[in-house]
Amino acid sequence: MRLNSGQHKALYQAMKAAAKARKIKLSAERDLYKRTDPYFYDTFWWPEEMASGRIGMTLDITVKYCRFDELQYGILCPGEEARFTDKLRANSGMLCRAAFPRMTQHFDFDGSEAAMPGLCEDLLDFLRDYCAGFLAMVEETYGDLDGYYIAHRDTMPRLAGLAFLDRGDAAGAADCFSQPNMDGENSTWWVPVETEEQRRRALASGICLCEHPGYTAVYRHRKDQFRDYAAALRAGLEWTRDRAMFGLLPEERAAGGLNG
Repeated sequence: MRLNSGQHKALYQAMKAAAKARKIKLSAERDLYKRTDPYFYDTFWWPEEMASGRIGMTLDITVKYCRFDELQYGILCPGEEARFTDKLRANSGMLCRAAFPRMTQHFDFDGSEAAMPGLCEDLLDFLRDYCAGFLAMVEETYGDLDGYYIAHRDTMPRLAGLAFLDRGDAAGAADCFSQPNMDGENSTWWVPVETEEQRRRALASGICLCEHPGYTAVYRHRKDQFRDYAAALRAGLEWTRDRAMFGLLPEERAAGGLNG
């Protein structure tokens, strides 16, 4: 059995009260989030089936460095100003996504409204202990979160690349950003071409132009932005909006160690 709409609303309100008491924020999208420098914690939660006095909770848990948000945004949108609110860190696709694989945890719950505050406390206790245990493991085994991501570069190339950048290692970042599984959640920008210089840069960098009546645009892959950023850094080039959106010229790519 699943919760009905009224129970969902009541549980949301119970979670809002429980989170507020712990100085944790709750978004309308059911993200629990809190900043404790240098980390940002964010968990999306959703109730699943109830059975035999237990309920499943789907959890997407994130523990990341706050500075990874600024770093990633600067790669994707150089020159643009952003106010990095906690809500933006929790919900924006432009910032660093670093969730663990989705999990389902089960908690005691009889379905009554009276039991909802206890369910919320149990869930918040679990998240507190899970994140604390993860960071303790990271410190003991890898030294810091950068070390954890770098050790798992084969499965988390984007995060490992950001970690290498965090350590000032552009070559290590370039290797990660060039991996074939970079990026699992890749998306594409639609970018209008506004100047002849932008047109020439896009063509020279190998990006296809999409000609439409009255305007021209390119589709720019985020994974290519990360790769080009690391190459520009190695070549000592300024990371401008045109380089971010329309790619590197062949000579710029070569200077940064990229082939082709």
